[in-house]
Amino acid sequence: MTLAHALLLALFALTILKALTLKLCSIKLDQRTAPVFIGVWVLAGLAATWPFFHPLLSAGLHALAEKPYLLVLCILKGGLLYLTFVIGQELMRDSLSSSNYVMPMAVGLIAIVNSTLGEHLHLSQWVSALGLCALTAGFFFKGHLSDLSREGKLAYVKLVLLSVALAGIDQTVISHINWYALLLVSNISMLSLSLILNRTRRWILRDALFHRSAVFAGVFFTVTELVKFYQQVTINPVTVALTVQSAAAAAVLVLSALLWKERTVKEQLFWGVLAFIVTLPLFL
Repeated sequence: MTLAHALLLALFALTILKALTLKLCSIKLDQRTAPVFIGVWVLAGLAATWPFFHPLLSAGLHALAEKPYLLVLCILKGGLLYLTFVIGQELMRDSLSSSNYVMPMAVGLIAIVNSTLGEHLHLSQWVSALGLCALTAGFFFKGHLSDLSREGKLAYVKLVLLSVALAGIDQTVISHINWYALLLVSNISMLSLSLILNRTRRWILRDALFHRSAVFAGVFFTVTELVKFYQQVTINPVTVALTVQSAAAAAVLVLSALLWKERTVKEQLFWGVLAFIVTLPLFL
């Protein structure tokens, strides 16, 4: 097995483990702990890998100094990430599969929005983008998402919109600075906001740092992000990594049926595999 294949296999497994550990946190912990433990562990991961990536940091900070509006966008991304993780944990507590089905709709909308900003889409990609939106509408009315309360469905819509906004920021910023600097500034921003908003709730910080579920989720989230970005930069094409993560999302839907009785395995497999197939033309 080559390094490229090993990293793709690791990304597949880590994506699943990240989803499962975040689900456990959504059940056991207040949703506001998520931005704290994710921010802490991501920053710890960046610090641990600094000897390897410090040239990226220097180049990224130089770009931010030259174009302050990029710094504003990175800070804004941190605020949106805070909302994404809090709302995401609320939705995940009720439905892991619905949380994982945010991305198909978001990916379809992102492709459509990008096309209005000058990105050319081939016919197959248009079919894929529109198909993802239609498929997600079906999941909204016929999948596990239809079993949720009005608040749960509203949380889903908010997460889709937040995902599109975050993708827009990434597309704008990443062309000027690198992923390492973007991760650093956005997570410092998210963690700072988390601590400010929850300064009177000291138990949130305690749970985020010391609760076993939070530790596992934070570690798996951080390692997943680092493995994803590292191989996208130096080893595997971005499209291949995204395809692997889409396949992992389909596996998570099946596990949500097995572990938390979210509909049947057959039904979840249907939604997961169909989303994976419809997504492929956008990535390949």
